Amino acid sequence: MSSFLKKIVAAFCAFLMICNFYMGYTNKVNADVNQIQDFVERNYEYILNRHSDPQGLATWTNLLQTGQMDAASVVIGFLDSEEYTKQNHSHGETVEILYRVMLSRTADPDGYNTWTGILDDGMSYSYLVNGFSGSQEFKNLCASYGINPGQITLVESRDANYLTTKFVSNCYSSMLGRPADRGGLNDWTLALNNHTVYPEEVIRGFINSPECASKTVSDDDFIVVCYKGILGRTPSNSEVQSWKDVLATSDRAFVIECFIASEEFSNTVAAYGMTFRPAPAPGYSYDTKMVALTFDDGPYSPVTNRILDVLEAYGGHATFFVVGNRVPYYTSCVTRAESLGCEVGNHTYDHRTTLTNMSAGSVRDEIVGCNNSITNALGHGPVIMRPVGGAYNATVCSNVDLPMINWSLDTQDWKNRNTDIIVSRILNNVRDGDIILMHDLYPATAAAMEIVIPELVRRGYTLVTVSELAEARGVDLQNGTVYTSFRP
Repeated sequence: MSSFLKKIVAAFCAFLMICNFYMGYTNKVNADVNQIQDFVERNYEYILNRHSDPQGLATWTNLLQTGQMDAASVVIGFLDSEEYTKQNHSHGETVEILYRVMLSRTADPDGYNTWTGILDDGMSYSYLVNGFSGSQEFKNLCASYGINPGQITLVESRDANYLTTKFVSNCYSSMLGRPADRGGLNDWTLALNNHTVYPEEVIRGFINSPECASKTVSDDDFIVVCYKGILGRTPSNSEVQSWKDVLATSDRAFVIECFIASEEFSNTVAAYGMTFRPAPAPGYSYDTKMVALTFDDGPYSPVTNRILDVLEAYGGHATFFVVGNRVPYYTSCVTRAESLGCEVGNHTYDHRTTLTNMSAGSVRDEIVGCNNSITNALGHGPVIMRPVGGAYNATVCSNVDLPMINWSLDTQDWKNRNTDIIVSRILNNVRDGDIILMHDLYPATAAAMEIVIPELVRRGYTLVTVSELAEARGVDLQNGTVYTSFRP
């Protein structure tokens, strides 16, 4: 056979192979189109609850067949449509619909309960569709259709961390008595995931909100909300009664802080994979410009916690000279202060008069009584004290057995109780190394700190405890010695 004839035969054989391949491919495409159309039709039937229109069926089918869209994107397109949203399906109904659309079968009980719970916990439809599209069962079906199963790009912060979203969702359902709204859920989860807020701060935000207050008029309701919202469980009758007894002599803010400071809440936070806000590391040096904010006569949770909130937000420390007989009623304030790196000092047991009016034995009783209260709350006693009214004499100095801390800048907040005056006296007179006197009993003082603390930080001051200030300035505090500032 001539070479030319061989070329003709080879070309003819190649043509036959191409024809056979083309015919087979055409049959395959036709088979795929039918299955793709069935898939699209299921989206119309179960998600939109109607038959497809010819143009819609052709458009979706073509997008899938040509690979311009994947199956998961088509499903979420239907789910996010206004037509589906108006049907107002429950989460359980949505899960059952997705089983029929994506897996072409009814839901099994375990799968139904799992996915319904995930939606109840605040995750989006996109998260749910991704769960289905990632299953081997769905991938096998898509392979038989000749389409890409795909995955949805998750853009909402609530979809970034399931446990975080579940925590926030529980705050809505347990403390506000309603499902989370989409915007609020995304805002809270974004802040938690970015560590701009922490679980204890989220709890305070919800439980102190007017919406929660309107649902907790009775003490019983309030206590149940604390258990469900903070600890994630229903209390026993005896637990409710125990906290009602506490509320007879204390306020709700105290109870909230007790729950937040509990070991059970710590375990709950850990179970959600979260942590409390860490106390900032000092890292001070002699040359650091610093000031010691000090607060007397507390604790008093409505004011003390507001001050602690702003200190926490700006990484500042302060010193709280507490009155001993108040500590058992506001223990959570004291423990929270120390957890944030603040210092708790002695300000006598009952603050009934200045120590200069007492005998040596009475002075010692006042100091020891307050020391014991602090030790009961924190597990250790204080290392500094402040005499009532700043008054001292030889008897006082020889019987307190602690360094005595007075002040270099007096706001007189107890006298004026005026936020503007407090702010002006501090910001117009503050100097490096000052010890500033205030009282955590007055809302005006807390409001002033919400202005002063950010401004001091902006001016370059580091907010430290008295002991940190003394250490940074190289001062070894001595018992019975009075200190008023550590100016350079």
